[in-house]
Amino acid sequence: MHNVNNTIKLPTNYELSKKIDLKKDNKLNSIIQIIFILIAIVFVASAIIFKFPIKNEFSAFKNIVITVGLVFLYMIVHELTHGIFIQVLSKEKPNYNFRFPFLTTGSNVYYNKKSFIIIALAPVIVWGIILLLALFVVPQYLFMSVYIVLGLNFAGSAGDYVQVVSFSKLSNTTLLYDDGNETSVYSLKG
Repeated sequence: MHNVNNTIKLPTNYELSKKIDLKKDNKLNSIIQIIFILIAIVFVASAIIFKFPIKNEFSAFKNIVITVGLVFLYMIVHELTHGIFIQVLSKEKPNYNFRFPFLTTGSNVYYNKKSFIIIALAPVIVWGIILLLALFVVPQYLFMSVYIVLGLNFAGSAGDYVQVVSFSKLSNTTLLYDDGNETSVYSLKG
């Protein structure tokens, strides 16, 4: 059977199969943390192996302030990117939530599997390309800060990866509803 369309109203022939809350599911949360740590290790090891410039003319304090500022900015644009793709694919406005330390994006739309996966992976792909290219053009004093944000882009998307892998196995007729707090999976009745 082919993909179903994204919809605001759940079709009557669908029923709730399961709910997933990545923050409350201990097994999934552990997997996300392991993925995050492994990616972070790869980025730190790469910086050491390739002898990326760690020092610059700024003080350590100034470097930390710049990096933390870029990290917060990245967290916001990451969620905005989810939101832009939500709006493009559904023509509906996304919902943004802040529950320290999490920023989340959700919507009131039931998405087909393909749309859900595109929305989930959009930030890591878009910002991965932008940040990788930025490494070649930023001044040396910003290199390490941008590199850290690039690492955060890939490591911080661990929850998105886990959802994509989990949901890629579902039927193409599945609908997914993510309100920003938990994801509900709906399947055809019967």
